[in-house]
Amino acid sequence: MNKIIVENQYVTVFFNESGHLRISQKHGGVVVIPECNGKYALIQHSRNGVVLIEFPRGFTENGESHIDGAERELREELNLVSVSSYLLGELVTDSGLIVDNVRAVICEVKDTSQLSLQSSEGVIGCDYYTYDEVIELVKNGKVKDNFTLASLMLLQANR
Repeated sequence: MNKIIVENQYVTVFFNESGHLRISQKHGGVVVIPECNGKYALIQHSRNGVVLIEFPRGFTENGESHIDGAERELREELNLVSVSSYLLGELVTDSGLIVDNVRAVICEVKDTSQLSLQSSEGVIGCDYYTYDEVIELVKNGKVKDNFTLASLMLLQANR
């Protein structure tokens, strides 16, 4: 029998029948890969006092597809609109702890003139990089977020 520790609109944290701690996402999540004229948008996101360079991401809402969730997150975090979006692949962030439903989604953006950062959620910057520049950021230890790193691997595999 599962013993729930805490639950909110996004996740349930519980001990499973074997006594192992688990986190279950209720509706899943998305990693948004904004592609703008051959470059990729990476945000600077302040989380718990640490600024990370990462792709935008978030939870999907009840009844929302991963594509719709990615497009909504793109609008919320950067005020950008995708003209074309498609699933890149699935991510399993920690199979021993988290029951995921996370997908990486490419969102093609043509017009970046309306860029506006969601500072209330810790987004403090956004820059555009070529694929090779993103890889250099990884090599130099500037990108550490596991969602972004895994999404980059999917991007590489599909190039």
